[in-house]
Amino acid sequence: MLEPAPEKICLIRTSAVGDTVHALALANGLKQGFPHASLTWVLQTIPYEMVMHQPCVDQFVIFDRKSSAADWQKLIADLRSQRFDLAVIPQVSAKVSLISLFTPATIKLGFDWHRSRELHWLATNHHIPGRPMGHVQDQFFEFLEYLGIQNFTKTWDFCFTPEERKWQKAYFDRIDRPVAGFVIATAHRQKEWAPAGYARVMDAVKSRLGLEPMMIGGPSAREKQIAEEIAALCKCRPVIALEKPIRRTMMQLQGCRLVVSPDTGPLHIAVAMGVPTIGLYGYSNPRRCGPYRFHDLLIDHYNDPDAQHAPITRKTKPGRMQTINPEEVIEKIQYGLTAYPDPQNRPEMIK
Repeated sequence: MLEPAPEKICLIRTSAVGDTVHALALANGLKQGFPHASLTWVLQTIPYEMVMHQPCVDQFVIFDRKSSAADWQKLIADLRSQRFDLAVIPQVSAKVSLISLFTPATIKLGFDWHRSRELHWLATNHHIPGRPMGHVQDQFFEFLEYLGIQNFTKTWDFCFTPEERKWQKAYFDRIDRPVAGFVIATAHRQKEWAPAGYARVMDAVKSRLGLEPMMIGGPSAREKQIAEEIAALCKCRPVIALEKPIRRTMMQLQGCRLVVSPDTGPLHIAVAMGVPTIGLYGYSNPRRCGPYRFHDLLIDHYNDPDAQHAPITRKTKPGRMQTINPEEVIEKIQYGLTAYPDPQNRPEMIK
């Protein structure tokens, strides 16, 4: 355990929806290990919306990724007006390196040399030991191990207000059957599955399994276009839930009986909230960025059978997502309904 125990801790993990999920578990671990310390989290606007009500965080320092020079000056001034005993920096980017340089902290803890780039090594003065690449969540937990925090509970515990719960209840009250959520788009098209595959699975979910298919995501023009294409191929009429803010998306995911998703942020949100989640992977390696739980629900077309224990890399495999067969997904949904008969993720008010 770090001695003396830090009184003020700064967590710098600014962006990416999936990594915000991973960072929340890290923040909870820091609070478990140093319960009397004040924890500040530096992050961008949408990640902040995800975790804005988390009790483990005492202060948020928020900035927009498209910040002006004046906004950057304010961010730096806000950080330089404070003094931290410990800064935990599980993000490697030039932007975060710049923020780290202007964060007054006695200890600035970052990754080892081989996992550093974009000035990360120079912006930090303590480093976790080198290890082969592993799952991103486990790499975040390496920071807790270095700090001597042992036997911590791995918890995410997204918190919602009573008003948000009221909205969630009203939303699901209008649907007369359990919902199967489908995340249909990602920021990288190579990670996405074919619209025809989604349509076939949604029809089976409705007609054969008695679930209500719901397309979940954001309100971008591209996501709406994909949803319209899938809906045109469907015999059933799936619910289209493409909206913001992201906290509504989170509550929609949480209310699902199960979720089907490629490698994207909402998958990690669903997994963290305990929703049985079927991960569709072919382009990216699920051993590095796959669902942290529900491994038995994973559909892995990335790793060949003889390569399951090969070193984990960032290598991508274009074209493999389209080798996933709709019947394979339907069978996995059927298995998930049996293997996880009690959806513990659903709040009491929407059961």
